[in-house]
This record gives sequence, C-alpha cells and structure tokens, in this order.
Amino acid sequence: MKKLLMLALATVGFISFSNAQSAKFGVKAGANFSNLKIDTALGGGSPDGATSFYVGALVDLAVSDKFHIQPEALYSIEGADDADITFIDIPVMAKLYIIDGLNVQAGPQFGIVVDADGGTDGLKTTNFSLNLGAAYEFPGGFFADGRYNFGLSDISDVDGIELNTKGLQLGIGYRF
Repeated sequence: MKKLLMLALATVGFISFSNAQSAKFGVKAGANFSNLKIDTALGGGSPDGATSFYVGALVDLAVSDKFHIQPEALYSIEGADDADITFIDIPVMAKLYIIDGLNVQAGPQFGIVVDADGGTDGLKTTNFSLNLGAAYEFPGGFFADGRYNFGLSDISDVDGIELNTKGLQLGIGYRF
C-alpha cells in the first residue's frame, strides 16, 4: 500500500512539474450520502445510511485538451447512522472530457482514518477505494460534480468482521 501511494504521489509530482503552466488549483465542498457494508460469519448487511459533508482542495492538471488528472485532498465524514468515521481522503481522478464542460471521472482514493464515533479502536488506519463520477464545469471556474465511492478495503481491525465504506458525493467547487 505504501509503495502504491508513493508511486501515485511521484506520478502526480512529475505531471505537475512537466505541466506546471496548465495546473489550476481549486476548492470543493458538498454532501456525503454514505453507508457501511458489514459482513460477519453470521451474515451481512448495512445499517441506516448517514448524510454528512466533505470539504477540500484540488489541482487540475491538463495532460491534453480532453484528458486531465485531478489529485485532491478532502476532509470527509462518512459512515452510517450513529457510526461516523472521519477521513482525510486523497483521490486521484482521471478526467475525460466528452463534450465542452462535461467530463467523466474515475480513479483510486487513499483514505486515512482521523476519528470515529466511539474512537478508532477496532478500525484500521487506512482505506482504499475506487471512485466513479462526472462533473460539469461552468464558464468562470465554477463546477458541480457527483461521484460514487466503492470501498475496496476492509477497515475493520476486529477478527470475523469485515467493514467497507460506500457512498455518493454531490458537490460544488471553484477552480482559480
């Protein structure tokens, strides 16, 4: 996992350095509609979902007119009813522009557990996810986006319990 994170950061750094003139910085915020998927030896399920928020910063790196890479750093509260988990999420999104202003996005996300209701005992410190989404960029720098997050890693540190995150993010932002 550490090697994958280092490779992602090195790639973003190289692209940023080689395309410094095309980098646009921005901010974003929005709502999280998230849940937890729980699997045990006795069965599985999902508790009631939770609505919370995320806020963060991004760098949009144009590789070409139609393809951009967008690393982000987000403070995000996710989880389920009465089981919120706070993450620092680092998604790295590949954006493909299909028409002027509209792009589809996909990419990995590395999450670091910061806090949780009832403490972080029983939780691993990291989470790995896959994001799929789309965004529309308005003239002047504003944009709206939506993305679904599929938690791929088990964040439970308790034997016999598997815990995965999942959720929808809807938000707005501004690129400078």
